[in-house]
Amino acid sequence: MNHMEEIKGYSRGMAVLVFFMAALFILGCGDKGETPVPDEDGTPPSVTVPDELKIISFNILEGMKGDRPANYDNFVNWVKTHDPDILAIQEANGFRQESLEQLAARFGHPYVITNLKATDNYPVALTSKYPLESRRRVTMHVSHGAIFAKLKDRDFNIVVTHLWPQSYWHTPGDGLGNDYRLHEINVILDSTVRKFPGEPHWILVGDFNAVSRRDFSPEVTTNNYWVTDQIEAEGFKDAIHHLHGTREENAQPYDFRYPGRRIDFIFASQPLLGRLIKAHPIYDDFVDTYSDHPAMYMEVSLK
Repeated sequence: MNHMEEIKGYSRGMAVLVFFMAALFILGCGDKGETPVPDEDGTPPSVTVPDELKIISFNILEGMKGDRPANYDNFVNWVKTHDPDILAIQEANGFRQESLEQLAARFGHPYVITNLKATDNYPVALTSKYPLESRRRVTMHVSHGAIFAKLKDRDFNIVVTHLWPQSYWHTPGDGLGNDYRLHEINVILDSTVRKFPGEPHWILVGDFNAVSRRDFSPEVTTNNYWVTDQIEAEGFKDAIHHLHGTREENAQPYDFRYPGRRIDFIFASQPLLGRLIKAHPIYDDFVDTYSDHPAMYMEVSLK
């Protein structure tokens, strides 16, 4: 073999090596479960979003710390039992993108969006059976932030948030807790529904650390309703109130376990209200044991 043949042979060998290294890299990335495995022709598999969507919003209490010793087995089984298409999480403490992907894969949610902030240990997150388009992560001038996402190829926007928890202070002693929470919801509304007025179908979910006047008798005027009043002024209505009535509308609204102290909501925009199928809190042994909040459940038609 002459010198030129040696060079050609070496080049062919390197090409083969590069090919196999690339193939191994692609296979390794696929193992993470971040995207579905493509079809034989290289195109992603088709995903059909159902005409009816099930959504749960849940504050999981500091990263589901009570179930951490059991490797989150109870949490995984609970999510499988209720089988939501989208799970909106508050207090995803301790989870990074990869670790939440690994957990969500155990209950059949291959799509995960996290909202990590260097200055906050209480992030929000979304997991889903179906592709989500991450449109914005709201992290500036808010405490725990928000995620704004869209169900891919469908006219359906979801915003999950967790507002400031203290009523009486933002900085200790300033008496501005309620003011700061109102500021937060306006930052979030400015970044989402107000920015896209031509998009009609929205849900706004999470732990708002604020009560709604609709859960109280009309004569109760001592509570601070700034946040929920502002959300309603944008055209939203709580899904449970829409389907079950309020204390203003009837004498027997939904029988909340903790009447008057509910701070978790699923708000829907006006065009979605007529498509609501179900809406209620989830009270069960798992929720009682592993969180200090009830989960909020909603079913909605996308037709």
